[in-house]
Formats: sequence, C-alpha cells, structure tokens
Amino acid sequence: MTLTQEQKKHLETLLIAGEELEAVRYLQDTLGLSAEEALQLTEKLDKTVEQSPAAAMFKTMKHGSKHMMKDSKVGKWVGGIFMFFGLVMLGVCTYIFYTNYTFAQNAVVVKGEVTGFDTHYSSDDDGGSTLMYSSIFKYEYQGQEYEHTSDVSSSSPDYDEGDEVEILIDPNKPSKALVNEFWDRWFVIVILGFMGTMFTGLGYMAFRLF
Repeated sequence: MTLTQEQKKHLETLLIAGEELEAVRYLQDTLGLSAEEALQLTEKLDKTVEQSPAAAMFKTMKHGSKHMMKDSKVGKWVGGIFMFFGLVMLGVCTYIFYTNYTFAQNAVVVKGEVTGFDTHYSSDDDGGSTLMYSSIFKYEYQGQEYEHTSDVSSSSPDYDEGDEVEILIDPNKPSKALVNEFWDRWFVIVILGFMGTMFTGLGYMAFRLF
C-alpha cells in the first residue's frame, strides 16, 4: 500500500478541502482497497494533513472568505438602501419642480410688501437653538387683501419691513401664493436634488464595490 508522491499529494489536496469521501473512493480505485481499509488509511492521513501548514492556511482563507461574503451582502444592502432613499428624494424633487413650474406658468404676478416676520427656534447640533425668521408678505388681488408667510426660514431676516417683492398667485385661489425669488422657488428643490444625488451616488458605489 505504498503511495507515490503524486498520489499522496492528490490525497492531501482532497483532505485539506474536506473531501474525505472522495479520498476514500480514490484509495479504493487506485490501490484496490476495501472500503474499510480505505477509510482507515484516509483517517490516518487526515490526522497528518491537519497539522500541515497548507491545511492551516486553507482554513484561514476559508474563514476569511465567509467573512468577505457576509460583508459583501451587508455592503449591497446598505448600498441598496442608500440608492432607494436617494431615488425617493430625487422623485420628490422632480415633483416639486414640476408643481412649481406649472404654478408659475398659470400664476398672476402681483406686488407684495413685507409686513413682519414669523419666528421660531431651531435646534443646533451642539444642543443650543437658533432664532429663525420667515418673512410675512401682504398683497392685494381684485380689491381683496391677502397674507402669505414664506416657507423659507433663515437665521437673519431676508428682507426689511416695507420691502416690495413680486408674488405669484393662483388667480382661481388668490390665497395660494409663491414669492418670485430664487430661494423661495428653488431652495427645497436644490437641497433635495443635492441630497438625492449624493445618496444615490454613494449607494451605487457601495453596491458596485461590494
């Protein structure tokens, strides 16, 4: 039952890979051993192989491969979640853009005057708070007076009381208004567009890398 160097090497490869049954069959076919004899010889060789550096390296690589596969799945999940929220934000951004554009196309332009400011406190990251200002506008349409509060807030007033600005209003519903200034019209769209693009891009990169 002497094994050649080539046969021994092939058996070691099978045993390192955990293919004990294949090793038994190989011994039966190669040396003409019975199943019991082949099994005993396989067990003896297996104990020797387990102590070899090659077996230790194979186990380390196998363990690392499992971790990599697990990390890869987590990475794809995270990437997918980022892409989902990014696409949702881009979808909302597109909807708001279309709504504002359609509103502006059908709106009537009137002159509005800043009459004051609506104030509220916004929490800071360091636990403090900042006083925020939203401009209040007064305008007239067909002899009736209306009031509109800007949706955009800032830490300092954007206007002085008495300033005049253009206001877009819905002629069928004059109380529905939009200040015809860049930040009032595009602030939310710019923020959502930037965040949506960033989330989608980062999610795509994470998905592809993992």
